[in-house]
Amino acid sequence: MVKKRKWRGVSAKVAKDKADIYNSREWKELRTMKLRANPLCEVCEREGIVTSAHAVHHRHPIEESTSKAEMRKWAFMWENLVSVCDACHAKIHKEERSHSKEAVKARAEQRHERWKDNIMSRFILPKGDPEPPTPTD
Repeated sequence: MVKKRKWRGVSAKVAKDKADIYNSREWKELRTMKLRANPLCEVCEREGIVTSAHAVHHRHPIEESTSKAEMRKWAFMWENLVSVCDACHAKIHKEERSHSKEAVKARAEQRHERWKDNIMSRFILPKGDPEPPTPTD
């Protein structure tokens, strides 16, 4: 019998959606492509260390998505992927789950920035479009 994997702090629905993504052929192919494109740990590389990458980490956690469609968008976005070694991957997730004052504040700031970007992309007019009419008194 295969033991089902649980993700801490997420609902059963989110955990199922996440498992569906990670078990998909599409994800497995993308993960392989990312590790072939970046076979070294990108975190270690920044520190001048050469280490083989064995995992692909999402910069923006997919479980923070508000819908399955949004989760899929973040899961398969190339720019959201980082090749990492097992040690760096564990360290990243440990920091993400940290309840220190600094970690909580940093995560809140990141969520706020993503929210602002999302709102701005919905309400900022594309270049070349006329300005909306201004109300008159």
